Amino acid sequence: MQVLRGLDALSRSLDNDAINFGCLADTGFLYALAYKDDRLFETANDIHDLLVAHEVPIYSNVISRMELIDLIFRKQVTIGCIQLFESATSHSFDKPIYNTLKDIRDKNTAAVKKNESFKVDEGRLKKVRKQLADDYGIADWKDFCAKFVDAKLANEWTSIEQDLGLNFIEVMDGKESDLFNQPLRWSEMVALMGQKGLRGPDAMIANLFDKSKLELLITCDSDFENCFADQIPFEMNKTIYIL
Repeated sequence: MQVLRGLDALSRSLDNDAINFGCLADTGFLYALAYKDDRLFETANDIHDLLVAHEVPIYSNVISRMELIDLIFRKQVTIGCIQLFESATSHSFDKPIYNTLKDIRDKNTAAVKKNESFKVDEGRLKKVRKQLADDYGIADWKDFCAKFVDAKLANEWTSIEQDLGLNFIEVMDGKESDLFNQPLRWSEMVALMGQKGLRGPDAMIANLFDKSKLELLITCDSDFENCFADQIPFEMNKTIYIL
């Protein structure tokens, strides 16, 4: 098991060691590929160019797919909240929704200055959902979604997946696949959570990478390096690339 950092290191690895099956991508890498406001946007796209040049298929599991869609959704809600705040009239500052929208706008502005991507969290999402009531031309939360999300979400998600050339791994517990050396089992994922202290989605990726024939894992999360540090019981002929 080798851990790589830096574009040059990945380029040399791809030149020297053929990727026969493909790479597994985590959610952070996929989002960075798609959105310019992510601090890793340029790096992620340079990596994607390398993968395309070496004809390396990119795979993702269903959990990462769901997480990516959720990030796209929360980003679209953020953009919608900012647009709604900018349409607010000067005499509307006493409404609770005004302060919530202003908070989201301010958080996004601060993130932009730090070259980071801001997306509404669950707490702010619930506030907007609860407080919207015939404000600034929006009747309620459903009306907000119709204007700022709805079809945009489906279109953007589909476009991103097609543009990136993503392949998805959907294997049920105990089932076999041509991409795997042995069946995936939930019990082994749960064991990883307990032994390595990983969250469920990360444990699922680690278990999938371990059991699959995929030679490369691309991630923004350095926890995977610690997870595979002892190299037992994991495969030895694999590479983790950390952005």
